[in-house]
Amino acid sequence: METTTILCILLLSLYLALAVFWIVRSILDTIDDHKRDKRNAEWEAERLQLEKERAARDEEYHQKRMEQLNK
Repeated sequence: METTTILCILLLSLYLALAVFWIVRSILDTIDDHKRDKRNAEWEAERLQLEKERAARDEEYHQKRMEQLNK
């Protein structure tokens, strides 16, 4: 085989290896993004629930405070 043929085969092999790596990495990134989005959605739901509970406690405190002031 000629040197140029060997070099072309090596370059093609490198190109194919990089293409496979890029495809696998893209798939893994997509999976990680999906997991992160799901986790962020859970955190957001928990944060909203905590805000609702805090607002309810604040409202209850306000009502009791108003009752005490009206006495």
